[in-house]
Amino acid sequence: MKELTPGLELGARFVLVRRIGRGGSAEVWLAVDRERSERVALKFFDEALAGDPARRAQLEAEVAQAKTLPAGYTVAVYGLEQVEGHTCLVMEFLEGGDLGQLRGRSFESWSQAVDDVAVALEALHARGLVHRDLKCANVFLDAAGRAKLGDFGLTALAGSPATGGSPYNASPQQLRGEPAQPADDLYAFGALLYELISGHPPYYPEITRERVLHEPVPPLLPRGAVPAGVRELALRLLSKSRNERPGSATIARAKLAMAAADEGGALKPLAHAAPAAPAALSGRSRSARFLPLALGVAAIVAVAVIFMMPARKATDASAFAEKARREAEQESEAKRTAAMSQVAQQAARASAETERDSFNAAFKSLDARAAARWATAEFAKAREAGDHAAQRFAVSDYLSAAQGWHEGSATLAALDKAVPKALADAVKRGADALDAAKTGAAREAYQLALAIEPNHPPATAGLARADRLDAALAAADGARRDEEAGRAAAAEAGYRKALSIDSSVPGAQEGLNRLAASQAADAYSVAMSRGFADSAAGRNDAARAAFNQALALRPGSREAKDALAALDQGQRASALNLLEARARTAESAERWDEALGAWREAASLEPSLESAREGLTRATPRAELQRGIDALIAKPERLWDPAGRAEARSLLATAASAGNPRERLSASARELERLATAAQSPVRLRLESDGFTQVVIYRVGQYGTFSTRDVELLPGRYTVVGTRTGFRDVRREVLLPPGTVPAAVVVRCEEPI
Repeated sequence: MKELTPGLELGARFVLVRRIGRGGSAEVWLAVDRERSERVALKFFDEALAGDPARRAQLEAEVAQAKTLPAGYTVAVYGLEQVEGHTCLVMEFLEGGDLGQLRGRSFESWSQAVDDVAVALEALHARGLVHRDLKCANVFLDAAGRAKLGDFGLTALAGSPATGGSPYNASPQQLRGEPAQPADDLYAFGALLYELISGHPPYYPEITRERVLHEPVPPLLPRGAVPAGVRELALRLLSKSRNERPGSATIARAKLAMAAADEGGALKPLAHAAPAAPAALSGRSRSARFLPLALGVAAIVAVAVIFMMPARKATDASAFAEKARREAEQESEAKRTAAMSQVAQQAARASAETERDSFNAAFKSLDARAAARWATAEFAKAREAGDHAAQRFAVSDYLSAAQGWHEGSATLAALDKAVPKALADAVKRGADALDAAKTGAAREAYQLALAIEPNHPPATAGLARADRLDAALAAADGARRDEEAGRAAAAEAGYRKALSIDSSVPGAQEGLNRLAASQAADAYSVAMSRGFADSAAGRNDAARAAFNQALALRPGSREAKDALAALDQGQRASALNLLEARARTAESAERWDEALGAWREAASLEPSLESAREGLTRATPRAELQRGIDALIAKPERLWDPAGRAEARSLLATAASAGNPRERLSASARELERLATAAQSPVRLRLESDGFTQVVIYRVGQYGTFSTRDVELLPGRYTVVGTRTGFRDVRREVLLPPGTVPAAVVVRCEEPI
């Protein structure tokens, strides 16, 4: 099988000129048909067709059907040929190209062509046929710009089941597989108008079955001057329901004419005229009709010239010849200028198309990277430049169009260079929002970053952290509530859970630090006391370690720093400072004996030290008071004696008038008061005897003889003695602690003398 190339002769009938189109399974060539003595279009199919009887039968049916269609409105199909191994469809060649080249131009430039399409649909529907594949690529223009309908491979009888069709122009009913109806062609006619007006089909570039079936038609934005009525007609033809579209192609054609008249103010009929006879044939006909008359007039004029023209001089003949020469040169120059202008116009158009393609590619790339969100003003400026350039292109102002697209491309190029910064800014905004615990703002920023660069690792990780942070913040909030309620263990568990979810969650580590600081308060006091003790004993290294531990537990502690400074200086003043710090620490903890010892040591080092004298004045009575109270509390049996109770009352009176600090003193005073009260509460003692023994309680009284007797005594130690004539005396020592119920005491003299 020969490869298709320009100049190739096939079967001594066809000579290929150039390829004019290529599709998924076929390509179309311009060729000279020697048999028909004219140029034709040959549609060559792929090699698989030769071995597919079903496809060939379908093509033959298409040829047969095309030959029955109305002439003048459809592309003529001459037949299906098999030439030197190639299968081709022989068709009428229309040199104007397809209707798609008029996309985006003004209504005036394609109004006659769409009227021709409407007429073709009228004729097709009148025969009970539905084209089912109407689109710009299947409408062809002749040299005069008149349109014919082609490609009838999917044409079917109205009402018959049918499948297939272009996704760009198929109606909702056609996509659902419903029987073919003329309303399907009317929908496709609306899609064709939409494409001519806006420059692209409806729903472009994401044309899906679901969008056509369920979504509204996108806004129709004209790229050239188009009457509002024409735009409205296009949208009505694209209605989802066939009942909302015009009832026929005839009605649609009438509405198209009315819309054009309304816009212009005067009716401009788009009435379709039958194709005119070839120009050459028309010219010959007119010449033949008027030839005798023309010859007669020429003869009369010739006779008049011969007999009436005066004689002219040779110089006049020369001037006439010179004038003719100049006119010929001017005409030649005008033709040359016109040819050069046409070449320049073609070059300008090509340059504009190159700029347009470059602009569209850059715009599409940045649009996919959400430039409208991070560079709204500049991206809108580029869009406006592109729209304006398209309008200038539609009216053939190619230089302005090229300049407009070039300027738009320059704006887009600047935006393209700004993409890395826009991405970095979005990621930084997300990180800052996370640091401020604003998860909503973080998500918005990271989603923009992913629109700029899909699968960007920091943005993906940031989105994941925003989700984690929500859970971590909830745990930290719960822990804070536990902390405020005094539930330290629950608060610590909550803060640790929050940190396990997100190690940087705000507030969690601070909460743990607060809990640790609270727990470290007691440890600080112990460390300071140990340091002072070690320092006083001359164990400076141990003291330093203790003070450093205290400083670690409470950074910035003045007492710990002073203590360390005293150790470092090793001077008398430092020792005094150390003693003063020790005394004040002991005072604040109400360890008055320790404070008194420190003040005394300081006074011994510096007798004139005012703070030491004041400290002694404060510490001495408080130390004595605390010692007295502690002594009675340690030996509560002293309160069983009146002297002890009197001492307790005196100490309690002194404690009541003592100043702050008094937390420990108040607790000790309450305990002493409790013990003193208990010491004055009688305790019931049961005595058991035999009725013969005389019972005496020393310093209390004699109780005589009895079998059982209850006696109420104040708490204390008592001696119970039993006597009986002829028997040895009995002596019992009884201890009656406050608030107790002692066991019965048996007093019986049972041993005879």
